[in-house]
Amino acid sequence: MFKESLDDFYDILFNYRKGLSRIMQERNIWNGLVVYLFVNLIVMLAIINSTFILEQDILFSSRLSTLLPPEALTDVLRFMPLANILVQLVFGPLYFLLVVGVINLAAELFGGQGGASKLGAVVGYGHYPYLIMALGGLFTRYTDFNVIGLLTFIALLWSLFLKIAGLKIVHEFSWGRAVLIYFMPIIAIMAAIFIFLLLAIVFLFPLIVQLTENLQPFFM
Repeated sequence: MFKESLDDFYDILFNYRKGLSRIMQERNIWNGLVVYLFVNLIVMLAIINSTFILEQDILFSSRLSTLLPPEALTDVLRFMPLANILVQLVFGPLYFLLVVGVINLAAELFGGQGGASKLGAVVGYGHYPYLIMALGGLFTRYTDFNVIGLLTFIALLWSLFLKIAGLKIVHEFSWGRAVLIYFMPIIAIMAAIFIFLLLAIVFLFPLIVQLTENLQPFFM
C-alpha cells in the first residue's frame, strides 16, 4: 500500500501521463477526496506559523483589539488552527465534490464519457503539487526567507496543469477543449454577472433617472 502511494506520488508529479492513466483506472473519487484532504491538512499544519503571524497582525490591528482584552485575542488566535482544520474537514469534501460535479457536467455536455468517479480521482491526485507549500512553510519557519508566495504560485500552475491533463485523459478531449471545459464554470459565472450588470444598467438606470427627476421638485 505504501509503495503504491509512493508510485502514485512520483508518477503524478514527474510522469503525469502514466500516473494519471493509472489513477483513472485503479482509483475512484473517494481516493481522490482522501488525497485532497490529506494534502490540505499537511499544508495547513506546515504553514501554521506563517498564518499565525498574519492572523495576529490582522486581529491586533482591527477594531476587535479595542473591544476585546489582549487575553481574549490570544485565546482566539490559539483556537484559529483548530478552527481552520475543522472548516477544512467539514467544507473541504463539499467543495471538492461540487467542483468535480460541475466540471464533469460541463464535460458531459461536450460529449465526455469518462464519468465523475474517474474525474474525481485525477482531480484529487492532481492536488499533490501543493505539498511543496509545506516545504515552503518549514523553510520559512526555520530560516529568514519567506518563499511561500512563490511556491504557492508554482503549485497553483502545476496542479492546474495536472487537473486539466486529467480531464483530457478521462474524457478523451483535446487540450483546447479540456482547458475550455475546466474553466467553463468560471466563465459562465463571470458571463452571468456581466449580463446582470448590463441589464441593471439598461433597465434600472433610466428608472433611477426618472425617479430623480420626479423627486426633484420636492427638494427645490
